[in-house]
Amino acid sequence: MPRRTVELTEVATDDLNDAREWLHQPGAGRVAERRYQALTRAIRTLRAEPMRYRRDPEDPRQSIISVEGYRIIYEVTPDTGDNATAGDVTVLAVLGPGEP
Repeated sequence: MPRRTVELTEVATDDLNDAREWLHQPGAGRVAERRYQALTRAIRTLRAEPMRYRRDPEDPRQSIISVEGYRIIYEVTPDTGDNATAGDVTVLAVLGPGEP
């Protein structure tokens, strides 16, 4: 079992709450619920595979997961480049469709 932790910054927590609120609004339906589940599942995968996703071309210290139109921005410390030895994960932001 990996030893690393996955933590969300206050900004990322707010972003995820905003996504949940948007995706769970009345009439949103099952597709919206699956999108939210996909977001949270992607964040959970970071515990085992933090080096799986692509680097941010604008900031190579950060990586990006693209899921259901959202982008999850995170950093790994220490960043060894290897899933077996990489450190803890900090999710910095969860950007919705169309957000810069």
